[in-house]
Amino acid sequence: MESLYAKKKNELLKLISEIQTLQINHKMPLDQFKEKLEHNIFNIVVMGQFKRGKTSLINTLIGDDLLPVAVVPLTSIATIITYGEDTKISVCFNDGRCETIEINQLADYVTEKGNPKNIKDVAEVYITYPSKYLKDGVRLVDTPGVGSVYQHNTDVAYRYLPKSDAVFFLVSVDQPMSQNELDFLKDVKEYSSKIFFILNKKDYLNDKELLESVEFIKNVLSEIYQSPKIYPISAKMALLAKKENNPDLLKKSGIEDFLAELNRFLMEEKGNVLLEAVTKHILKTLMQTEFEIDLEIKSMKMPLGELEEKLKLFEEKKTEILQKKSDFEILLEGEIKNLIKNVLEEDINNHKKQLTTALQKELEKKYLENKNLPLNELYKTLEDAVISEIKLAFDKWMPKEDEKLSKMFEKICNRFSIDVDNIIEELVTFASELFGENREFIKTEAVWEMKSDFYYRFKRESLMIDALSTTFTMMLPKFIGDKVLLNKLKNYLVTAVDMQSGNIRYDFAERLNKSKVRFKWEMFDKISSAVEGIENAIKKGIDKKDKSELEIKAREEVLLDLKSKIQAYKTKLSEIIG
Repeated sequence: MESLYAKKKNELLKLISEIQTLQINHKMPLDQFKEKLEHNIFNIVVMGQFKRGKTSLINTLIGDDLLPVAVVPLTSIATIITYGEDTKISVCFNDGRCETIEINQLADYVTEKGNPKNIKDVAEVYITYPSKYLKDGVRLVDTPGVGSVYQHNTDVAYRYLPKSDAVFFLVSVDQPMSQNELDFLKDVKEYSSKIFFILNKKDYLNDKELLESVEFIKNVLSEIYQSPKIYPISAKMALLAKKENNPDLLKKSGIEDFLAELNRFLMEEKGNVLLEAVTKHILKTLMQTEFEIDLEIKSMKMPLGELEEKLKLFEEKKTEILQKKSDFEILLEGEIKNLIKNVLEEDINNHKKQLTTALQKELEKKYLENKNLPLNELYKTLEDAVISEIKLAFDKWMPKEDEKLSKMFEKICNRFSIDVDNIIEELVTFASELFGENREFIKTEAVWEMKSDFYYRFKRESLMIDALSTTFTMMLPKFIGDKVLLNKLKNYLVTAVDMQSGNIRYDFAERLNKSKVRFKWEMFDKISSAVEGIENAIKKGIDKKDKSELEIKAREEVLLDLKSKIQAYKTKLSEIIG
């Protein structure tokens, strides 16, 4: 069944395609709006303690046994599932490499059994799958269970909180809710405003027991959330019902109430915001095009001398607008430099200082725990500990910094986007007053969105100690070698943290600068399009001055027909946003 959001989105995409066929004076920026609709992503992160049925729920939502499940804590790597015409699996590693694998190899990378403690250094696994549920931009993220014996699984789960639009938090009837889950939920609440509490394995209980279980979970959650709603389901039963196309079994699974609320959220609380913003921008573009049509018609009928005088005045205004365009570029450049210098670099320096101090203490502690080992084993143990701790520290810090910078950058761009709209508004208002034309006005919000293309790259080779120095250390007596090795590793730790901080600073700055350039040219294109549209309308009027009465009349009929089509599209667009 098609959701209301999907229906409205498809209607809007169809209208955009039709509008793009109109023969008008300038290129309307409709491709960017089309892209925003087509690539609008809902990040739904599935979380919970290990063995609550997170992977089973995802398999149920997409309608297939895609992800591996087992009776032991299984998932150890985050798996991100998006829509695709074909099933494709890509494994991305922390060193930046990605490789395509077959479905039967998936468990070798994402499970604790196939990839214990992530010895294969996998960052993420991406799967494209032809599920209708994913077609509207839903992206499902399967995370490892929190609170298991594997601390690295909990760390991976935490990394995906900042990017969540909604969280599915699973508990199950066969295990009481733990303090670990409550502690984790306090952190979840900080990052995600929408949390769906799902009580899985309802088929284990009778109706009375299930009611008691729901009330118990509500009482526990009420310590953190006010009036939490619980959705009792059986993920396994729902998946079986989908496979057998059994509506009675699907209803019995309890999944339908949960999906209905999810669809309402995607439409009303997230999807509708985008639909309304894009629709208003298209309406505004059509109104501007309609104004340009009226301008061309008026120009054709205006005496040549008067028209040329008005064109001269418009050219003066155009020069003023182009100067504002230049000022915009200088100001934008300054804002991004300030963001890098005053926020990014300061955050990195603070993190570097705190991390170095903490890790040196941890290194000393690790040394005392292992000082009885032979020198070569001690060296390997401490080196591995340094690398592991640095990696873990940056893994935890970077998603928060990523989220912070993204929000600040997008705030800057939204402010500049409004400034550009005001520049265009000033130009169109001037032209309308110059030619005595009335024009409609619609207030729009910024819809520019930062595209995230940053991936963490931890290069093992950049954290190697000089082999010659290490060999020399191994030749020293044990009591001397230990101290030399510890000092060497402390110095190495400082260098490694500094080097990794520099790499991350460079990657973040590169991302910001690339996004800045993309945003700048989008804004320049908007200004140029507005200038050219008005200018072309006036010049076409001038070009018709040496044409016959019949040719002018024919052109006017074409323009009036175009205006009629635009008015019809405006009506349809207004209906979409109610």
